[in-house]
Parts: sequence; C-alpha cells; structure tokens
Amino acid sequence: MSYSPEDAAWDEAYESMSREMYPEHKEQAIAEFTSERLRSYYVAHPEVLVPAARAFKEAKVLHANGHHSAALVFAASATELFLKSSLLRPVVYGLVHNESLAELVVTAALSQTGFMRYEKLLAKLFVELAGVELTTLRRQPEAKPLLREAADIQELRNTVIHQGQAITPEQAQHGIDVSTAVFNQMLAAVLSNLGLSLEKGGRLVTNEF
Repeated sequence: MSYSPEDAAWDEAYESMSREMYPEHKEQAIAEFTSERLRSYYVAHPEVLVPAARAFKEAKVLHANGHHSAALVFAASATELFLKSSLLRPVVYGLVHNESLAELVVTAALSQTGFMRYEKLLAKLFVELAGVELTTLRRQPEAKPLLREAADIQELRNTVIHQGQAITPEQAQHGIDVSTAVFNQMLAAVLSNLGLSLEKGGRLVTNEF
C-alpha cells in the first residue's frame, strides 16, 4: 500500500494532536490510560465486539461454501474490527475527557486504513495490558509478525475489492487463520487480564471468580 500525501497529512495532524494532549511524549498516553479505564469502557459497551464476531463468522461460512474471495474480505474486516474497534477505539475514546468531542476525535484518529501506522500505539498498549511484546507474536515460529500478516491480508483484501482479484481456498483460509490469531493472541489476552470474556455472538461479560 503506497504512502500518499494524504497519509502524510494525517500523520502530521495526529502528531500535532498528540503533542497538544501530551506535551512530553505521546507514549505517556498509554501510562495514563489504566486497565481500570479500559475495563470500564468494555463494561459500558458490552457489544463492542459483536460486529467483529459477526464478520468472522460470515468469513468462515463463506469459505465453507466455496466463496473464497468474499471469505477473505470478511476475514480482513473482522481483523480490522478486532484491532481498531475493539482495542484502539476504547483507548482513544478514554483519552478524550470531553464526551461531546470524544466520538469526533475517535473517528478522525482511526479513520485511516492500514495497521502498521498504529503499530507503536498497539505495542505500548499490549505491553501495558498483557505484559507481552507485540513484535514477539506470531502464528507460527517461522511466520511473519502477526500484525504484519494482518496488514498483508488487508492489502490483499483491497486487491479483491478494487481489482477483482480471485482468491484461492488457501488464501481465504490464511485470512481466517490470521483473524483467529489476532483475537486469540491479542484481544483475548487483554480481555482475560481485565477479567472479561465473550459469550456466544461476541457480547462481553464479566468473569465471576
């Protein structure tokens, strides 16, 4: 995926916003965003993962019925929803203390496609909440880093949508496998540390001890 002048403009605007909100360093945002605040967001929005779970289920059904290109598209969408809507959105939302501005800032901050532009933020978040370095996460020892695989699947999804590229059964399964790993290795780890789990259909519930 090329890096356009529009991408550069968004990056500059994001950096400017970060400096204004956190004059010393934007990584301070993660330290300030405690597990309690993130957990509070999830408790208040128990259906935040439902769209991702729905897209993931649709990907598996499409793949099983031989619609591999469509399956890849839904698998990539599920992965994007797991990462951006279910992890990054609660963080960005929690950093904006003015409720009337929160949704606007969230939409602007997360409107750009691609995962790698959020790699540093995700890495800090993951260390803070799961105690694991994001760069160590791989589906298999010989595989690329998980976030890089997710970005590759997203790029492949774009060729399906914009160029009509046909997807093989193996490529569709790979997309589903990556989405599965993103949930199991990233999102589920964070939710578990926050004392949360999923019901059937993707609704969040509080674990009872």
